[in-house]
Amino acid sequence: MDVVQGERPREFLMTGHPDAAASLHPHELVSLAAGFLRTGRDEVRFLWHDGGTWSTVRMARQVAPTGRPAALVTYAPANLPFRVTDREVDILTLVALGLTNGQISERLGTSPRTVSTQVERLLTKLDQRTRGGLAALVVDSALIRLPVPGGTDDVPSIGPVEVERGTATTEDPRRTPSRQRLRQRRFLLGTVVPSRGPVSPDGVEAARGSTLAIEQVNQRGGIGGRLIEHLLVEVDMTNPDAVRESFESLFDQEVDAITTSYVNAENPFVLDMVADFGRPFLHVATFEEQVELVRQEPTRYGMVFQTCPSETHYGSGLVRFLDQLVAQGMWQPRARRIVTIEVDALSTHTTNETFIKSADQSGWRIHDVIRVPIGLRSWSDVVRRVAAADPDVVMITHFVAGDVVALQAALHAARIEALVYHVYGASIPEFAERLGDVAEGVIWSSVTGLYDDTLGDRFRQAYLQRFGAAPGWAQASAAYDQVGLLASAWAATDSHSPGEVIRYMRQSAYRGLNGVYYLGAPGQASRGYPDEVADPSLGQAQMVYQYQGGSARALSPATNGDLRNFRLPAVGS
Repeated sequence: MDVVQGERPREFLMTGHPDAAASLHPHELVSLAAGFLRTGRDEVRFLWHDGGTWSTVRMARQVAPTGRPAALVTYAPANLPFRVTDREVDILTLVALGLTNGQISERLGTSPRTVSTQVERLLTKLDQRTRGGLAALVVDSALIRLPVPGGTDDVPSIGPVEVERGTATTEDPRRTPSRQRLRQRRFLLGTVVPSRGPVSPDGVEAARGSTLAIEQVNQRGGIGGRLIEHLLVEVDMTNPDAVRESFESLFDQEVDAITTSYVNAENPFVLDMVADFGRPFLHVATFEEQVELVRQEPTRYGMVFQTCPSETHYGSGLVRFLDQLVAQGMWQPRARRIVTIEVDALSTHTTNETFIKSADQSGWRIHDVIRVPIGLRSWSDVVRRVAAADPDVVMITHFVAGDVVALQAALHAARIEALVYHVYGASIPEFAERLGDVAEGVIWSSVTGLYDDTLGDRFRQAYLQRFGAAPGWAQASAAYDQVGLLASAWAATDSHSPGEVIRYMRQSAYRGLNGVYYLGAPGQASRGYPDEVADPSLGQAQMVYQYQGGSARALSPATNGDLRNFRLPAVGS
């Protein structure tokens, strides 16, 4: 390493305690020399940063004239080699100590994605092929810096580390973000909402729900006095490039966590992006395939949480509801025949083996499965196919508001004599607002639905007052709860550390507007009541509602609704 031109190396002899000569030199360097004497090593070399300049340091064990052990300390201001920057020295030091990108990011207050980019740049700059080669170069060139960024806990005991551990020297507050300073800064939450494109009504609901939650937290003084800053990104989820850019924009701003509705369901590459980023990611994709990915690779995707149950039990939930109606004498089917209409989307497969098996066991037959594209302009062929099947029940699984409204209107006009049961789609406010009386009697369900209780009433009132419109029954409250989950974790851990927050979220339960969130099971998704957990205090109820007089009435389960509120729908006109 090149000594700064015009500067001459300085040296002092350090015995067991600072003497007059040593006191003329930097205090932290004197303390490090005392630490060196405690190591028992004969020689140590490292870089030292005093907050303003870099210096090369060599400490060698000697014997003082008095016969006592001593350290000869030689140091000189130096230029960093290989044109590396101050931050790159931090990265090189921590790579040489064997830390992963995630561990480095926690120490430096950045993201694993940023660290990964910096490591790749250093491999190129220093002409190395592997991290091992990079580490060897750092040790050989004495580029390990003291103080160690983030401290010496949980790092190998090589020479410079032992020196620092043997001293009273602490982290350099000008070089590394101390835990205290990290605690003092506000929390930064990014939210990606599909408020552009075909599912914009859902995106608006999610944006409003998360905004209201953050405003309420901040009005209460934030989290230990620290406010939550909200970075809201609007996107058309049918445009993969726009989705990718939206997440990259949040990564670049080093957000502490990211929430979304179901943008990742139709853009599965998002999971790898957030895995590289390493911060908590909460979504409501209701997509078992992605839950299974987390279940199979918990290390890679351990920051991904689905804050709702999966779609697996929608069909069996329908069968259970129908059986209850029949058992209570509220409705009698003619032929126990079901037709399902599903949107042809990556994440929509509710007519699955679980549904088919459940239906068969209860004496129901799934007569036809009709897959429809997003944006279908004419529903006449679909309606004719339904009419030809003459079903007792039509189950519709579609999440695009405009399409769902048009389909329901077409079924009503055709006077289809069947119970119409929507999976989620009818929860969107636009459904009842546009259809008016045509929505009367429509039944619908959601595995993440707003409970019709005191908490739900308060939320609806606050939402109406804030936005001048009533919330829907799923997305707004789900987004609100995502903020609550994160705020609870940040408050409990008093930390920005992704690792600490993620561990807390796995180990705790949270009661929100849409039920109880327990995310500690393999796959890190909420558990559904009553299909996955028998205790309603440990899961989210699969809510079943019916539109009556322009409002939704909760019918099921018994813990959250009343089946006696069911009304037999009139046949369309």
